[in-house]
Parts: sequence; C-alpha cells; structure tokens
Amino acid sequence: MRPARGGRASATSRCSSRPSPAARRRWRTWSGPWRSPTSRCCSTTTTARSSPPRPTSPCPRVPLDVSPLRAGIELRDVWFRYGPGKPWVLRGVDPTIPAGHTVALVGLNGAGKSTLVTLLCRFCDPTSGSLSWDGADYRDLRADALRGRIATVFQDFMRYELTARENIALGDLPAMEDSSRLTAAAGAVRLHHTITSLPKGYDTLLTRTFLDQQDDDDPETGVLLSGGQWQRVAIARTLLRNRCDLMILDEPGSGLDAEAEHEIHQRLRELRQGRTSVLISHRLSAVREADAIVVLPQGRVVEQGSHDALMAAGGHYARLFHIQAGGYRSDTAEAPA
Repeated sequence: MRPARGGRASATSRCSSRPSPAARRRWRTWSGPWRSPTSRCCSTTTTARSSPPRPTSPCPRVPLDVSPLRAGIELRDVWFRYGPGKPWVLRGVDPTIPAGHTVALVGLNGAGKSTLVTLLCRFCDPTSGSLSWDGADYRDLRADALRGRIATVFQDFMRYELTARENIALGDLPAMEDSSRLTAAAGAVRLHHTITSLPKGYDTLLTRTFLDQQDDDDPETGVLLSGGQWQRVAIARTLLRNRCDLMILDEPGSGLDAEAEHEIHQRLRELRQGRTSVLISHRLSAVREADAIVVLPQGRVVEQGSHDALMAAGGHYARLFHIQAGGYRSDTAEAPA
C-alpha cells in the first residue's frame, strides 16, 4: 500500500462535485473535448444514450416481481454459446440449488463455471433450456428485482476511483451513511484496521490516476491498495448485501496469499451458514464442506454430490482432489526445515 497525493476521483465519477484546486490544474492541461470534466461526463452520457447496447435479456410484457427464495433455483437442460456458430460453453446443464444450501462448481479453466454465474444473475439467457426461481421461469421475472436478490463476488471485480467508503458502499448504496454497516462488512474480511490506518480513513481515495508533480502541496491524499486488499474490498462490498437470497462467490480468494485465502474462506463459510450460495474455487479444500459439489468439465455435468460421496466414487473429482493434495504434500516435503 503506497500513499500518494491526488485529486478527487475521476471526472466521470465526480462530475457533479466541486473539483479540488489540484484537480482543476490537471483538467486545464487537457485538450479538446476532454478539457472539461463536465463535458467529458456529458459526452460519455450522450454516447451511451444515443447507442444503447443490444439487450441480451428481453423483458416479458408483464414481468413478475421476485419473491424471497423458498424452494430453490433449478436449471433444466441449459445449453449456452456466445453466438451462432460459436462453440457450446454449457451443454445440457441441469443442477438444482436448494434454498439454504451451498452448491460448489468445480472444473478446469474454461469449463463454463463463470458463464453459469452470468446466467444465474441473468446477464444473459440460455440459448436453450431454462432457469427457474421457485418454479418461476427467469425470463418471466423482472431482471432488476432478480439481481436485487443476488449478491456476487465476481472473479474480475471492479476497482473504482472512489473513496474506500464509496467502494464498499456500492454493494448497497443506503449503507453509504451507515458507518456501522460499513465497518462491520470491512471487519468481516479483516479490512477495517487497514482502512482506518489510511490518511483519511474511510474517506481516503483509492486512486492515483491524475497524480503529477504539482500535487505535492495538495492536502487531499490517495493510496494504491495491493491486489489482496482490493479482493477484500470486493468481498466487503458483497457482504453489505446481507439480506440477499442468493450469494455467489466466484474465486473469492484468487488475489490472496495462501494464509489470507484460508482465513477468508473460513469467514465466508460462517457467513454462508443457512444461506443459499454458489461457490467457485480453484482450491478444492475450500469446497469440500459444500452441501453439493457439481463437477463441470467442458461444460457438462459429469458428477454431483457431497465431497465424501464423490471421493468414494473415485471419479473426476476424486482424481483432481488427489492431484491437488499430492502437490501440497510435495511442497511441504521439499520445504526447508
């Protein structure tokens, strides 16, 4: 973590705020349409409005509201590919996610695990087959209401040029002014002490985007977080949505060292108790306590069951587990005394 001096976030995220003197100095050095932060923001907005993205999830004429999850989520013969002529990413996938249970997805890179997450969040619809929420087809539900009931830690989470407070509160905007909720979420991932040690605590900017030599006398300071610290920010952001019905954790410890990853998984295991959740992790030791493990090589479900049942079956999961465990034993044996 490296302290620096900087201005107030990027122009696009703060176009309605009064810029600091240092920020105004920087903006005056820009040329053309990028000279004014307001024109930059408005230009971006105009472009977005004049050419909206083509929707991938069409809305029904009378979309249904989404009630709290009671029974579970069911996938029925789901096939998916990213366009005509493209290879199939998911092939006849049909797992069930019972309410109150944790289901883990296991497979090598490119197996379709993250694609399945995009379908669960309804960023896309399946090419064929269906997903249902307590028996109601996803395509009949209000997409915004559905996503409002889901909290997700994405593998490629966002790092916003905002303060620590704002970066976490984006998980649930009403928490922006609720310090107790913010500190509880940060504390749950052992991030609170790190943030309070920053120059301005939770109001410290997590960016150096516009830093230059003229900022030496700027009283506002910003910092750069490490990759592991950003990972904790992303998880804290998700934990703010503690009233959600479905929690999706896509490689939540990928940016952490082994000790920190173990600690985070331990904490997340406690938070998942009694909650419907989907867990993706490259460390099979992190998924072994899931209620069900779905093995998904090359977009097909080849096995599903508990850790003990899959180990007893001696199939694909057991082979992967033994390979990974053998690697850990080898590393331990070769470690210097």
